[in-house]
Amino acid sequence: MAVLSFPCYCGSGKTFTACCEPLICGQAFAETPQQLMRSRYSAYCHHDKNPQCSQYILQTYHSKARAEHNLADIADFAKAVRFIGLKIIDDAKLTAYQVHFIASYLVGDKLEVLDEVSDFELEQGHWMYCSGVLTEHAVTRISRNDACPCGSGLKFKKCQHQV
Repeated sequence: MAVLSFPCYCGSGKTFTACCEPLICGQAFAETPQQLMRSRYSAYCHHDKNPQCSQYILQTYHSKARAEHNLADIADFAKAVRFIGLKIIDDAKLTAYQVHFIASYLVGDKLEVLDEVSDFELEQGHWMYCSGVLTEHAVTRISRNDACPCGSGLKFKKCQHQV
């Protein structure tokens, strides 16, 4: 039986099986903070197909931040939203331990944006997410007949990304 391959959620241009899936499944470790951030994003996107994704997100919090989070909250958030896009911002002011990203997601008929400069640290030889500084953005309501913000070209009411 052939394995279906599809583009990775993180937008790397690779297939999911060659990009983020090995990290999420514990077969590999992130080599850079950006790779870890991309895999965490992909885990949120892939959550409905693999509940193990919530565990991966929890395990990739740095130990000093992990106690502030729990599996149920991660899973609830992953179920409540539909991530539709990730953009990595190239910012020369960042350190090698930081990643600036913008993730777009849908909650019902609302488009929300997570704009964060994330901090990462090595812990026992592995990159871990520590914390982030958010930039607020206005929430946008999407009407049924508006184009879906995922870029599919379909009306929102017809798009698979509608939650």
